[in-house]
Amino acid sequence: MKIALNEIWNFLKMVNSKEPGWSYSLCAGDVKVDSITTEMMLALKDDNAYDTELLPSIFTFREILWQPDVFTEANMSIPSLRILQAFCEEACIEMEEKNLSVNQIYIPLIKGIGKCCGKAMKALEKEKADVKKILGDFRTCAFPVIKFFIYHPQNRQDYFQDAQNRLNYAVKIMLTQFYGRYTELEDPFWKVSFSKNKTKKDADPKPEEQ
Repeated sequence: MKIALNEIWNFLKMVNSKEPGWSYSLCAGDVKVDSITTEMMLALKDDNAYDTELLPSIFTFREILWQPDVFTEANMSIPSLRILQAFCEEACIEMEEKNLSVNQIYIPLIKGIGKCCGKAMKALEKEKADVKKILGDFRTCAFPVIKFFIYHPQNRQDYFQDAQNRLNYAVKIMLTQFYGRYTELEDPFWKVSFSKNKTKKDADPKPEEQ
């Protein structure tokens, strides 16, 4: 079952969260996070330890993700990409050290942004690199993950509004300056499945009657 990003919370209110068998997967572009339990989902919604500075750090303050076409040379974009990639690596290390279950959702997503940076840098290092096309692909790659963090339920309202405005601006820039297509922008979503485990009695074959 496919459920839109923010509709998942209403869904969780309707189901028996204590009933075993529910499983969730998060799909954010090329990043897939599987084997998410109901407990992890509830922890995500009520994650009081969530770092509200994460959203500005990976998007709002990273002009490479939303600014207009001001970099005309490939080597002008590489430093910003390298800095963002380094931040993602450091953020993941810190989360791994904290060993919180909910971080198992965040870490693959942040690593996904880092991979988008690495892919873009590799492309920019080639001769006659098409800077606009490469940065457009980079922003398209990061878009689903960024959108997930923008709509995280524990975000500060002012951070959320600022990031949402910049994302809308970024989409406009992608479409008008970076050869992007609206159909290429993927919204993150959840996949929900339910598997009723059979009891041992149901699984064992019945003895033949004599």
